[in-house]
Amino acid sequence: MSTPAVQALILAGGLGTRMKSAVPKVLHDVLGHPILWYVVDALKDIDVRPIVVTPAADEPFRAAFGDRLTYAVQPEQHGSGHAVQCGMDYVSAEYVLVCNGDDPFPSAEDYREFLDESLAEHAEAAVLAAHLDDPGQLGRIVRTVDGAFAGIVEARDARPKQLDIREINTGIYLFRSAQLRAWLAQMKPNNAQGEYYITDCLAMAVQDGSHVHCPVARGAWEMSGVNDRAELALAAGLLQRRKLDHLYGEGVSVDMPGTVRIDWDVVVGRDTEIRQGSCLRGSTKVGSSSIIGPNTILVDAQVGDETTVLVSFVEGAAIGSNCTVGPFSYIRPGTLMAEGSKVGAFCELKASSLGAGSKVPHLSYIGDAAIAENVNVGAGTITCNYDGFTHAKHRTVIEKDVFIGANNNLVAPVTIHEGAYTATGSTITHDVPPEALAIARAVQVDKEGWVRRKKHGQ
Repeated sequence: MSTPAVQALILAGGLGTRMKSAVPKVLHDVLGHPILWYVVDALKDIDVRPIVVTPAADEPFRAAFGDRLTYAVQPEQHGSGHAVQCGMDYVSAEYVLVCNGDDPFPSAEDYREFLDESLAEHAEAAVLAAHLDDPGQLGRIVRTVDGAFAGIVEARDARPKQLDIREINTGIYLFRSAQLRAWLAQMKPNNAQGEYYITDCLAMAVQDGSHVHCPVARGAWEMSGVNDRAELALAAGLLQRRKLDHLYGEGVSVDMPGTVRIDWDVVVGRDTEIRQGSCLRGSTKVGSSSIIGPNTILVDAQVGDETTVLVSFVEGAAIGSNCTVGPFSYIRPGTLMAEGSKVGAFCELKASSLGAGSKVPHLSYIGDAAIAENVNVGAGTITCNYDGFTHAKHRTVIEKDVFIGANNNLVAPVTIHEGAYTATGSTITHDVPPEALAIARAVQVDKEGWVRRKKHGQ
């Protein structure tokens, strides 16, 4: 027997006024993704292109998700039932799975288990229930004395005894599409808010004698939906714990996890230690047996094996294996550090490559430079890559086995050829030949008695 076709319909048209934000509620970031992304990702094996109901100004949704979604606009907000009506024009499958775009917590397994069980029951309608110690303002599941589903009452419409119920509506539903259309046509806003509730369709299904299935979710259901900034913070904390649990299982150590942020897509290898106060964001990947932190920020960064990044900021850069960075250094986008290279304290590298075994030990700025293997850059050295007139940045090339003296200014475009040395305090303005010593500084002149004459007129 073939499995019935199912489409997913995600309700995301609410204005989210409690967020006090110009950003739509479901597009707020949680660990590197919008809230809505977690719903779309969990549903991908059920419907690779789900329907999402958006507010009228849905440009931010299209910018975030492109053609991954089918967009149905809810021009005005009149409740969840109205949102479903707006989305049903795009539903052609026999069944429709309805869920909320502001709930990042249900997993792919939660959706799949609910769907498979409801279809196996040949349900005309189904709703997933869960137990919560503090249901708050969530709708309560009402059952008959023998445990059958009787209906859902919203907290604002509930009687005091109903508010004591700890079984809540997760906002995940399955309907046979034809019956749902009929029930939607009969909805009336008979509630304190004057809105159309999708839960009324379940009440109509009960009245019709249709089979309504109401399974209870397995495991802990810690919260359901995000409505304000406080709940957004709670959501980030819950998902962060899930991420950390995954990393622990992969052999990663996290020192003082309450002080650490690790985004959902971050990959970390076994035996790596993430130390306190660190933040790993975006598409960051860290290899095995590395040390990150304390107080280090990695954004879309690549870090190899057995590398230490200490009290530094790395963004859009690739750091090889057996490297060291920091403390207090800034590695900017486009920087590539080869195996065994080193960037020491208080350095900044931008759009530059650092060859294997090369070192920028301290207090230097290296921008738009290509540094080959086994180069030592003395303290206080900078590449002068900007002429102040054009928008273009000029390149500095340092070939292998070069020694750059301390406090050098390398005025680009310039090439320091293989094996050359530059003297301390030099301003290098033209290419240096291989194995040459470049000295570019004024000759020291001592004015005997100058201080005495200046101070005392003698």
